[in-house]
Amino acid sequence: MNLKKVLCGLTLIAPGLLVSACQTDDLKFTRTGSAIYTIPAKSGHKTGLLSNYMVNPDCSSGKTPDFKVVTAPTNGTIDLWRGSVSPSFRQGHPQQKCNAHKVAAVGAFYTSRSGFAGTDNVVISSKAPGSDVYSYITVHISVTK
Repeated sequence: MNLKKVLCGLTLIAPGLLVSACQTDDLKFTRTGSAIYTIPAKSGHKTGLLSNYMVNPDCSSGKTPDFKVVTAPTNGTIDLWRGSVSPSFRQGHPQQKCNAHKVAAVGAFYTSRSGFAGTDNVVISSKAPGSDVYSYITVHISVTK
């Protein structure tokens, strides 16, 4: 199994949406084949946009990618984070036993400026450690008051 494809294929957008949009372009080139999602958010509130983690068969942490904001939102801010999460493998999945463990993760949160209502957009890239493979995710954030 190709590790580059596995890392890119595990990007999670909000609860339950997986992204698999890998390509080998530099950040300055056209992002064809990118994933695009719309996420709801409340004005002025911190909203999780995406997170990524890798779990090895023994439940230890795999390598996490580097996230980079390619296009910043015009009506809010993005906070990139590194930390740990508990995986959420479905019942019957071979790694369900790993749900009780913490693994390394990266992610992004969005906060709109106070009082803003409308659509904001952000493009985030993910680069697998030790590779030149980038995944690009465009998120349209539907902000309500």
